[in-house]
Amino acid sequence: MPDKKASSAYQPGSICKPRNRSDLWTTTALATFIAASAFGVLVADMNSASAQEIQNNLLQFNIQSQPLSSAAGIYGRQSGLQVSLAASSATGVTVNAVSGKLAPLDALSKMLSGTGVTWRVTGDNVVVVTNGDTIGSIDGTDGEVLDTIVVYGGAANGNGFRETPDWVYDDPSSVSVISQDAIQETGARDARRLFDGVAGAYSGDGSGSFPTVSPNIRGLQDSGRVIVSIDGARQNAQDGGRYGGGTSGGMGMAMVDTSFVREIDIQKKTEAAANNAGSLGGSADFRLVGVNDIIQSGRDWGMEANVAGGTNAYDFDGSAIGAVRISDALSLTMGVSRKSMGQYEPGENGVVDGRYDVTNQNNWSAFAKLEAELGDVSASLSWLHQQNQFSYDTTLGGFGSQFDAGIDTIVADLGWMPDTPLVDLNGKFWINTSLIDETRDARGNTPETYIDKELTSFGIILDNTSDFGTRLGDVSLNYGVEAFRDIGDKGANSSSITDNPLYESSYGVYSPRGRRDVASAFLNAALEPADWVTLSGGLRYDWSRLKGRPTYYDNDEITYIVKSVITEYDYRVQRDGQAAVDAAPPFLQNIWRNRSGEVIDGDFERAGTTLTTNSRDDRTLEIDRSDGAWLPSATLELKPVDWFHPYASYSQSYRPPTLTEAFIAGNIAPGDLIGTSLAPNEWLRPEKARTYEVGANITADQLFTDNDRLRMKISAFYREVDDYIVFGSIIASGEPDRTYNSFVNLDGTARMRGIEVEGNYDAGAFWLGASSTYLNVDWPQKTETFSNGTTSTDGNILAWNTSVPPRFKLMLDAGFRLFDERLAVGARVNHVTPTLTATLDIEGNVVESSDPYTTMDLYGSYKVNDNALLRLSVNNVTDINYIPATGAYQAPGRTLQASLKLRF
Repeated sequence: MPDKKASSAYQPGSICKPRNRSDLWTTTALATFIAASAFGVLVADMNSASAQEIQNNLLQFNIQSQPLSSAAGIYGRQSGLQVSLAASSATGVTVNAVSGKLAPLDALSKMLSGTGVTWRVTGDNVVVVTNGDTIGSIDGTDGEVLDTIVVYGGAANGNGFRETPDWVYDDPSSVSVISQDAIQETGARDARRLFDGVAGAYSGDGSGSFPTVSPNIRGLQDSGRVIVSIDGARQNAQDGGRYGGGTSGGMGMAMVDTSFVREIDIQKKTEAAANNAGSLGGSADFRLVGVNDIIQSGRDWGMEANVAGGTNAYDFDGSAIGAVRISDALSLTMGVSRKSMGQYEPGENGVVDGRYDVTNQNNWSAFAKLEAELGDVSASLSWLHQQNQFSYDTTLGGFGSQFDAGIDTIVADLGWMPDTPLVDLNGKFWINTSLIDETRDARGNTPETYIDKELTSFGIILDNTSDFGTRLGDVSLNYGVEAFRDIGDKGANSSSITDNPLYESSYGVYSPRGRRDVASAFLNAALEPADWVTLSGGLRYDWSRLKGRPTYYDNDEITYIVKSVITEYDYRVQRDGQAAVDAAPPFLQNIWRNRSGEVIDGDFERAGTTLTTNSRDDRTLEIDRSDGAWLPSATLELKPVDWFHPYASYSQSYRPPTLTEAFIAGNIAPGDLIGTSLAPNEWLRPEKARTYEVGANITADQLFTDNDRLRMKISAFYREVDDYIVFGSIIASGEPDRTYNSFVNLDGTARMRGIEVEGNYDAGAFWLGASSTYLNVDWPQKTETFSNGTTSTDGNILAWNTSVPPRFKLMLDAGFRLFDERLAVGARVNHVTPTLTATLDIEGNVVESSDPYTTMDLYGSYKVNDNALLRLSVNNVTDINYIPATGAYQAPGRTLQASLKLRF
């Protein structure tokens, strides 16, 4: 294995050096910020796109004849516009079918033709519905104004909580979206903080210095229970709980540069649909930027620049993205980003029982996407490279680790939507490679060690949607297949490993060599027998295979008492010859004749002596096993009135063990040892879950004023998980007296129940929003100890660092707008009750692992013009010292940040 020392960006001990606040990147950030501000003044007179310019984008539409209330949401999704439809316009109205490539407003005209509902454009991104008999042109028509459809350009803005797009409040499921505005106004050091405001979701904190994200959704986290993906490409890499991960099974090592993210789509349950294979409890997909996000209507090119900096070691965060339409059919988007973070200070108010690690982040990314529109066919090919360098040290000046992680994500998408409602075919192929190089400082007798952990994943998704009418009502079928493969590898080298290669078994246990295959086929049908009801049901079959050759490492000590077999005199005669023995003094020969023992490894050992030796009996397992499950799902949505849509759903889910869980071996804590504490569990079963949910979407406009909007989403769920996998102990096959640590299934059913509320009221001049979560998790009290395939109860849970999300969290978000809504000022309050653990105290109560906390953030933005936006924020205003929910490390204290976004 090549020596990593020469190429490492961090030299040993560098994490303990004081940070130079006047380094090159800080200076560059300041210079860039000043230059960008000056440029913002120069572009102050640029105008935004007019309604006419919206027509310059030809898009593919496929909308069936259906009630206007549901068609409006579909139109919004296919046009990329956010549509808010007043209730009175939709009552009793059935729209026309629209299919083919059309300009957005032409598609709207065709959809409403002959319905008695008309519209006209009155200003920037505003469409007014009238009761005239003819469809309004772009220039407008006369008539009595009935209602207003407010159309917001781009997928980043919406009327919901923290700019959540409207389609979320049309979806009869527990889905949430983190918008681009929410991403940028949070001013987060990493992607984890973005989940704080999502009902039912938590950041799943790991080490404070790691630029990683492993969200906890409704109590489930890590090991692929929640899929983390970038444009549908799964980020399955894991690393150990010794870095503060939620479980000993390994903190999720997904890394996502939010500079290129336009929204995060969060699904809190699984169903018979694409991107659900092998998921137990939902997904978080980071959608990356595309050409339509950068190029303004009516233009052939565009650019976007973002630069940010702040206090408390928030040194620099910047990006530049450009896009160009090469031809009518082909476009290219490219971008670069840079982030530099130093060692932050925790808050000074309050004392917590926790740690914070000496931190450094020095990250850069590059992105490119090629998009094509060829008639009925659309295609794209994208590549994202992330290079993340960061450090870890919990001893504040002692030893630590430095990491250099390279992640490459390639995604190819293909869509075919001909002029028929029977075909809306989508295909995706993706590949993701994650290579994490760790340099561990020397400690004790262990020299500096270089560790490689690699995971390569690739997969494919094919699905089609067919819409048609029946006597029972309109039917929509979605069906397809999905498959992916994980391939793990690891290695380590040092001077000690060179002398004893078996020491390598103590390093990199969280990325073992092996292969995992997961495949799925699914079918979902939705029937709308009447305007007020929609029934849907689906069936998915998930199949998995684990293939690898893990090792039971055995290095037992054997005690032996030397027997009387030969005299020392005869031993010396055999070894040295009779002449040499006869030459010895007579008294010495006499001693040799009276001393007996054994010859062991060529040496004479006296009888009765106790010897201790090592006995190695390593055994390699051949694991090649397959599992599968049929997974039904069903949803009932009611629409008794236009503003209130309740729903109920049921779904089953399945997660096979990961490579780490199936093939772990060696030692849990790296060191110069022969790894004999961990062993694979060849009887480990997949996890299975059943989720019941009821909820409602509430949408209303013009409640008190002509332009106010209310959006709410309420849900309650109950989930049962069988065979939940934790870190426990096993009895080795063939060795009834030998116990190893490994992954085991909980003995019993884990139960999770909760209530989630998310809502926002926006009156233009001000807004008030909130998200709240109540979550209760009941863990079984026992694990199973496996012995030759049989099971027996063996004590309480042994699951290192396992944490349960707090029972209650609440975020309030409110603010006001001034100067024609160019200035926005807001505040967030985040309250969280204690994080729990899966451990019980002597009285049988669940142990709390952190204190409750309440933090406040202030933020504001000023729209200099339509192409320049200045943001300011103060996070953790009251400088609270706290440990984030599900975390183990203290959060940063008060941090002031400023950013500037430019478009041209």
